[in-house]
Amino acid sequence: MANPVIGMSYLIDGFALISKPGLRRFVIIPLMINILLFAGLFFLLRHFVVEFNLWFASHLPAWLHWLSAVLWILFFISFFIIIVYTFVTFANIISAPFNSFLAEKVELYLTGVIPEDRSLMDNIKDIPRIIGRQLAIIGYYLPRALLLLILFFIPVVQAVAAILSFLFHGWFMTLTYIDYPTDNHRVPMRDVRVWLHQRRWAALGFGVSVLVCSMIPVLNCFVIPAAVAGATKFWVEQNTAVK
Repeated sequence: MANPVIGMSYLIDGFALISKPGLRRFVIIPLMINILLFAGLFFLLRHFVVEFNLWFASHLPAWLHWLSAVLWILFFISFFIIIVYTFVTFANIISAPFNSFLAEKVELYLTGVIPEDRSLMDNIKDIPRIIGRQLAIIGYYLPRALLLLILFFIPVVQAVAAILSFLFHGWFMTLTYIDYPTDNHRVPMRDVRVWLHQRRWAALGFGVSVLVCSMIPVLNCFVIPAAVAGATKFWVEQNTAVK
């Protein structure tokens, strides 16, 4: 697994998987929730911009009323930028409850075997472990991200810091999405990191492709479920060592 292109191919496979019958609903539901959220945010902000624009125009001389149109242009551009750079963040939060189910259903689709049949009470009892796992991921991310941030303030090494930051966030994308299928199997996070390091180039290729797609408008709306599905296929096909 020394080829990053192999990792990239799993994201492509993920896009294909989320179009399969039985899996689409795990994509459509969180996507619709996000669209409604941003639509609501748009109309709320639009209301305040209308009020501000009326007040602003009332204090302008007639020959400067064209500035009201400029204000609307700035509003639409700013809102578009907000969507591009925050959609994936909000979508990750909203779709989190669906992602574990999506990983489970993708694995069932690929292997015909469900990871584990658990009752509602089992899931409730498992909440402390899930919280601990998320804290472990945050604990892994924060000190490394802080170190990279410090490097940005050091002359000469800033260019290297930018490359390292990009690669690290690509790696973190893989760790984030591989967590869903591995968590369904109750694999400890430490073992997951070891498993990924054994396949570091493929894992990095997968994460970087996810990171790049998350920056592309429209495509970023579908990258989260595709990443979950792709990471699940990555786990299913390459899992030969983790127990």
